[in-house]
Amino acid sequence: MTPKLAPIASILALLTIMVLTGCSANSAPVSSRSGPPSTRIVVHQVEAGETLYSIAWRYDLDVRKLARANGIREPFVINRGQLLSLDTSKISNRAAKTISKPAEKPKIAASTASASVVASKPKVTKTPENKPKPSSTPVVYAGKWQWQWPIKGKIVESYNPSELRKGIKIKSVSRAAVRSAAPGVVVYAGAGLRGYGKLVIIKHSEILLSAYAHNDQIMVKEGQSVKQMEIISRLGSNGTMYFEIRKDGYPVNPQTYLK
Repeated sequence: MTPKLAPIASILALLTIMVLTGCSANSAPVSSRSGPPSTRIVVHQVEAGETLYSIAWRYDLDVRKLARANGIREPFVINRGQLLSLDTSKISNRAAKTISKPAEKPKIAASTASASVVASKPKVTKTPENKPKPSSTPVVYAGKWQWQWPIKGKIVESYNPSELRKGIKIKSVSRAAVRSAAPGVVVYAGAGLRGYGKLVIIKHSEILLSAYAHNDQIMVKEGQSVKQMEIISRLGSNGTMYFEIRKDGYPVNPQTYLK
């Protein structure tokens, strides 16, 4: 390099370093950059052991709206591998309640048939034997029964939705018997929901469900009717149970129901 060009080359090199340094100073480090927005799950693929109730519970949805959104009627039968839409935003509570209940049709038909027999034979005296048999359908919540504590113990974690506490934790003793807080039908019994361990979900009415989690032994089956305070499971060795009540699919404070 000639002596005349040396100063020019030095100046150019200095300018290049300054430009590169400036660009580096204005660039944010990778660790401080915000990540891409999270993707909202809108479709669920049914896995083995799941029920429509357990799926609705997992996503905090009203099971009636979930059924309506997917054209599913009671008894809400789903199959492994089936794809379910989780978008229930367009389903109103009123529309969800219009889902038919095939299980109740025999009761209506029997009642109508009995009425026809009485009408066609006016001389026959109506006796208790002619009355329709009482339905085995669980009591619908109407204030006629009072919730009971599913287990005796001390509350060690209270309901606090702002901290994602959707229920309460009750400390009891090892292998303690867990009882149904109200009469109803078991709609889920298994260990398919992450974070709940062995779980039992009971339907008490069209709007109210309860859940009993972290069991060691489940003593009821799906579809089984249970009486209030009937033993449904037993706790594990740590003797702690997690309990939830949901109304229209949303968690509510169990302590406002339990007495």
